[in-house]
Amino acid sequence: MLPRRALFPTIMRREMESSPGFIPLNCVDKCLLALDGINEPMLIHTILSVQGEVDAARLNQAIVSAQQAHPVMRTILRSRNLRPFRQIQEGPGTGVLTIADQAQLEDTDYESYLSSWMNRPLNLKKDFPVRVLLLRKRGIECLLVFTFHHSSADGLRALLFVRKVIESYNGQVSVGGRADASHPRNAGDIRINRKGDELLEFAHSQRPKVQHYYRKVMFNLFHRFVLCALPPPARVFHDRSGQSRELRFCFEIINRRELEQIQLKAESAGVTLNDLLLAAGYRTVERWNSMHGKVSKKIRVMAPVNISPKGLRHVVSNQASWLSLPTTRKDRTDAAELLRKVRADMIDAIMNRMAFSLVYFFYFCSCFPLFVMKEMCRFLITTRIYVDTILVTNVGFIWPKPGSEEAAVSTMGDARILNVTGSAPVVSPMGLSIAAGTYNKDLNFSLTYRPAFFSEEKARMFLALYVEEIKNYPFGAQGA
Repeated sequence: MLPRRALFPTIMRREMESSPGFIPLNCVDKCLLALDGINEPMLIHTILSVQGEVDAARLNQAIVSAQQAHPVMRTILRSRNLRPFRQIQEGPGTGVLTIADQAQLEDTDYESYLSSWMNRPLNLKKDFPVRVLLLRKRGIECLLVFTFHHSSADGLRALLFVRKVIESYNGQVSVGGRADASHPRNAGDIRINRKGDELLEFAHSQRPKVQHYYRKVMFNLFHRFVLCALPPPARVFHDRSGQSRELRFCFEIINRRELEQIQLKAESAGVTLNDLLLAAGYRTVERWNSMHGKVSKKIRVMAPVNISPKGLRHVVSNQASWLSLPTTRKDRTDAAELLRKVRADMIDAIMNRMAFSLVYFFYFCSCFPLFVMKEMCRFLITTRIYVDTILVTNVGFIWPKPGSEEAAVSTMGDARILNVTGSAPVVSPMGLSIAAGTYNKDLNFSLTYRPAFFSEEKARMFLALYVEEIKNYPFGAQGA
């Protein structure tokens, strides 16, 4: 029999996980909280460009309705016996929706106000993990900005929440309705009705699908943290050096006609758009560094992947892991060969469930108290050898109609949604990250950068170079 002292934490954990109104954190959530706790802001944004009038009261009610459907978005961070968890709040909260009008911004220009609002930290001990800005521009256009704490949602789940808000605004779901745990759609919400870590359980479920699964998991972790640690990956050249954690953003669009041509070339070469985005990332970093007199030996691109089970996609949760595929200078000599290598490496990683190896690493880290996890993160950030060169993520088609690339959600009342763009977090060693998404057949890019490292001119140049690389990528022999 275990001593009473050993049983106490287990009993408390089980009581907490089974208590109504409490949502345990999974291992990835805890790691992201630890990163945020060492001044590496873990915020993601979804930005909607809207043409037409958006009713603020109606929008606020739609947000409340979406929070009822996704209880994680109305929680406050609490802690018991050094174990953090989320506590669901019954009220709608305060300060979730901010309304601003460009005409009324006295001493602040439009872009400065937007940047300041997006950089404002979320205090999860007091605030909900989501906030929304309705910024009315001159004329009838406005911006709708959703900011999420990354520990509460990844990019895909953020888009699901935004879609729920829009559907509520349009009256497609009951406004103000409370989520019922007994409802079949909510019964599978793994963030509420579970015990244990859902990511670890799902990682275990992959064992029958891969031969020698745990052996491959261990080898992948050994390869990532030992064999691939040295030499360290190259860093993107930056023209500044500072300590500020402020973020800025710049954007580019590949229109539908150009995107169709790119996709046709990719299909002819036997690769996907994701493969092209990754290969272009390697070549862009190498070209950029070469332009500034810097040699890039090993470049490692961080590529987030969705590992959640299909049946739970409606859950606002953090179900992302990532692949870190390294390339040498020799790998990048021939662009067509690089693309084929990226394709082969991605297939191998998917077939062998390599993204799940990080879940086991995160789970190991999450067994420690949060203050210990913060020091672990500080070590990883400071040593830099385990941090990839750059992050490139693609959320794919945003709210597509079944069997179509057209958006199923394109209006808010009488207003029309012109564009949807997302952004990804940035950690210090990287300095910038790139997020992509396709809305109504336009491929949108957002580059998030730290002005402490990059001037606005340099950031825009880097993004333009990346988009140019995608448009003009030398695929080589078609069908090879």
